[in-house]
Amino acid sequence: MGDVTPMPTACRVNRDLTLEIAEASPAPMGVAEVRVRPAYAGVCGSDLHAARTGAWIEYWPATLGHEVAAVVVDSSVGTWVAGDRVVVDSRIPCRACADCAVSPRFCSHLTWLGESRPGGFATDLVVPATSLHAVPSGLPLDVAALAEPLAVVLRALDALPTGVERVLVQGYGPIGALAHRVLASRGVGVSVTEARQDRRELAAARGAEPLARVDAVIDAAGFPGSVLAAVKAVRRGGTVLVVALGPHSIDLVAQDLVEQGVQIATSLGFDDGDLPRALATLAADPEGFASVISTRIPLDELPAVLSGRADTLGKLVVACAPEESAA
Repeated sequence: MGDVTPMPTACRVNRDLTLEIAEASPAPMGVAEVRVRPAYAGVCGSDLHAARTGAWIEYWPATLGHEVAAVVVDSSVGTWVAGDRVVVDSRIPCRACADCAVSPRFCSHLTWLGESRPGGFATDLVVPATSLHAVPSGLPLDVAALAEPLAVVLRALDALPTGVERVLVQGYGPIGALAHRVLASRGVGVSVTEARQDRRELAAARGAEPLARVDAVIDAAGFPGSVLAAVKAVRRGGTVLVVALGPHSIDLVAQDLVEQGVQIATSLGFDDGDLPRALATLAADPEGFASVISTRIPLDELPAVLSGRADTLGKLVVACAPEESAA
C-alpha cells in the first residue's frame, strides 16, 4: 500500500468560543485560486480578540490566522507552481467602492483572511492567486511570516517627517518591536516606554535607551491616555504617530496642540506594494528580524494561547507545517 496523505488539521474557533485542533476536509480550489501549505503563521492581536470574543468572524467554526508564510501545493493558474514559497496578502477589499479608490486599506467592505474565509492556522489553505507574493530566496519562512506586520510598520513610518533623529515608541509588542528594528537600522535613536518589565528589559537589550526631546512618538500601545502621554513627551513641533487601535476617547486641549506645534498623524494597515517592500526588508537582514520572534509553538499548542491560558513575551509564530520551512 502506498503512503496515505494525512487529513489536514486546523485550529478551530467554535461558535461557543471553545477552541480545538481538528481534522478538516481539504477546501475545494476554485478558478484562479491556489492551494498552499502554511509553514508558519504569526499570531496578531486581532486573532486573540476574535478568538476570545467572536468579533468579525463571519462563518463557524472559524480558522483564524492571517500572517501566513506557506508553500504552494497546487495551483489553477500558471503564475504559481508547486514548491513556490509565498506569503499571503490577507486583505480582501472589494476594489470597487469610492474608498478603495483612495486606498484598498480604506475599503468600506474590507474583510480579512481568517475572518470571512478560513485562515492560516492550519495545514491546508486555499487563497486567490492574486493574494500571493514570492518569498525571496534565502529568507526563512518563519521570518517571512513577519511580512504583514512589517508592512504595517513601513506604511506607518512613511508618515513621519524626514530628518527625524530621536523617536519614542510607546508599547513594545510586535509592532513596537518591528518599528524599533527598522528605525535603528536607519540610524534613528529609539527610546521605549512599556508597562511590562520583561518587555522593557527586552527593548533595552536590543539597544533602546532613554532619550530627551524626541522628534516623534509612535503610539503602538493604545492604552487610555496614551495619545495624551505622547503629546506631552514629544518636543515642540514634533509628530505623534498613532498606530494602535485603542478604543478610548482622546482628551486633548486644542490650544495646547497649536501652541506646541504638535502634528498628530495616524496610519492604518498597509497598501498594495507594502508587502513586497517588507519582504525585501526582511531579506536584507533575516537574522536581525528573526530576533523579533520571541516564541515559536507547534499548531497543537495554539488553543492555549488564543484562549489566554498562555502568555508570550513578544512576537509568537505558529509552526503549522515546519518541515516546509527550508529556505
